[in-house]
Amino acid sequence: MKVALAQLNYHIGNFEDNTRKIIDTINVQKEAGADLVVFSELSISGYPPRDFLEYPDFINLCRDAVEKIASHCQGIACIVCAPEANPRKEGKDLYNAAFFLSDGEIKQVVRKALLPTYDVFDEYRYFEPAHEFKCIDYKGKKIALTICEDLWNFGDNPLYTVCPMDELIKEEPDFMVNIAASPFDYNHDQQRLIILSQNCRKYNIPLFYVNHIGAQTELI
Repeated sequence: MKVALAQLNYHIGNFEDNTRKIIDTINVQKEAGADLVVFSELSISGYPPRDFLEYPDFINLCRDAVEKIASHCQGIACIVCAPEANPRKEGKDLYNAAFFLSDGEIKQVVRKALLPTYDVFDEYRYFEPAHEFKCIDYKGKKIALTICEDLWNFGDNPLYTVCPMDELIKEEPDFMVNIAASPFDYNHDQQRLIILSQNCRKYNIPLFYVNHIGAQTELI
C-alpha cells in the first residue's frame, strides 16, 4: 500500500480554502499512485477552533466539507479530521473525529479518546472522549488510527484511564497512523521522536505520523 502524508497549513474557519487544499492534494496523490492520503488533526476546521465549536453552523460547514471531499475519493482513500456532532444526548455535544473516506463516501469514523486540558490545550471543554476502538480495514490491511494525544499514553499518565493502542493492537493491525496538531516547542521535536519510536517498539508495527503546520494566533 502506498501512503501519502499531507502536512498542510489550514486556517481556522476557512472551509473553502482548507477543502480546496485537501482536494487538490488528493488529486495530485491519486496521479502519483497513492492508495491513501493522510491529513492532520482537525484539518477541516483548522486548529484550535476554540469557541467556534459552540456554533452549529460551524459544525454543519465541517460536515459539508467532509462530504464534499469524500466525493473526490474515487480510486483513492483519505483520512481527514473535523469536529463531529455527538449523536447521543448524554455527554458533550461534539467529538474530535477522524473520517476515513473511500468510494465517494464516509466509510468509518474514529474519535479521539484522550483529550488534553493543560498548557495551550482545552479539548475536554468541547469534546466527548471516545470509548470504542476499532481498526480500519482497507485493501487487505488493518490500520490502527489514533489522534494526537491518543498515542502519548503508555498507561502511566494519571490524567487518563485508557491507552487506545492497547485496545487497537488486539485486532492485530498492520500499521499505525497518528494525525496530530502538536504545537512547536524548542524541545518538543526530540520528545515527539522518542514517543513515536517507543510506540513502534512496543507494538512492533510501522507508524505513519502527520502533524499540522503553520501558525494560529500565538501557536506555531
